[in-house]
Amino acid sequence: MQLKRKTVLHFSWIIALFGATALSFNFSQSSRNASANDIRQPREAHVVFYNVENLFDTIIDPEKQDDDFSPSGKYTWNTARYYEKCDRLAEVIAMGGKDGELPAIVGLCEVENEAVLRDLVQREPLRKGKYEIIHFPSLDVRGIDVALLYRPKIFTPEHVETFFVNLGSAKRPTRDILYVQGMLKGNLAIHLFVNHWPSRYGGQEKSEPNRMAAAEILRTAVDEIISEDPNAAVLVMGDFNDYPSNRSLREALGAKGPEETGLLVNLMDASALDQRGTYNYRGEWGFLDQFIVSRSMHEGGLVMVKPGSAQAYASEEMLFIDPKYGDEKPFRSYFAGQYQGGYSDHLPIRLTLLY
Repeated sequence: MQLKRKTVLHFSWIIALFGATALSFNFSQSSRNASANDIRQPREAHVVFYNVENLFDTIIDPEKQDDDFSPSGKYTWNTARYYEKCDRLAEVIAMGGKDGELPAIVGLCEVENEAVLRDLVQREPLRKGKYEIIHFPSLDVRGIDVALLYRPKIFTPEHVETFFVNLGSAKRPTRDILYVQGMLKGNLAIHLFVNHWPSRYGGQEKSEPNRMAAAEILRTAVDEIISEDPNAAVLVMGDFNDYPSNRSLREALGAKGPEETGLLVNLMDASALDQRGTYNYRGEWGFLDQFIVSRSMHEGGLVMVKPGSAQAYASEEMLFIDPKYGDEKPFRSYFAGQYQGGYSDHLPIRLTLLY
């Protein structure tokens, strides 16, 4: 399959990192890794993924379908509500750290633009993390994209690329897959993919081919990395709009449970977690939001996942009782068309890297 790639070279940090040197990319990790014989206490870095549900500013973009999120729109979206949501999201992201240490890497989806990300990282308690932003607009008609936040003292990006998911001209465009390759402190390479696959609009069965298409694009990119370096540290995160047991993840992507055979391990597989999930649909919980890693990250590579650290998380304030189904659900900004001042319709997920 021929991938349509959009390589981006215009960030200020690229200039700072490379100066006039041309950007070169090599999937190989092994030549720059620290010696496996170097005995030391492993460092920890915390990673969060969060579908923040409609993080829009209040300004109408004439090129996007975002009129509902404006002062005159359906949701009467105003500056006070916008900053309240930013404050709440910042608190939740910070919870993904440990012992007062903020997450090193944060994957996000359903963000409108870079401006809302700049506002988000300036809210307390994220401000002290001095996060940098990686974001590119996609062709999604509503203007909701994926993005990556990172703390430069822990992670240094070296290559950024987006993968276009072609669903055909007859279908609404979806989000690009964001790929970032970089180095963790200590000169250890890691490959990150941030996803927000096509929705289940129209029903799971009817919409499944769209997610199969996204899975095939991602699988091709991951296979290229692992063919170059079988021990590469690959971390895939996202809202896949499918569950770990669905065909798009198990068959097209090849992400299996930890006890199964395969190049990719789905850390949110039902066999690995004793948790309800990140999303509640009509009273049923499940993991639409997932971390998927290369086998080496699960079985003791130079960069690995701390056992048992991959999980959904929430405070009591992030949940409410759905009056119709009588079950807890993520507390949203809007419910039944009315403003509630909540967080998101998804719960976040987190894990800890050892390196």
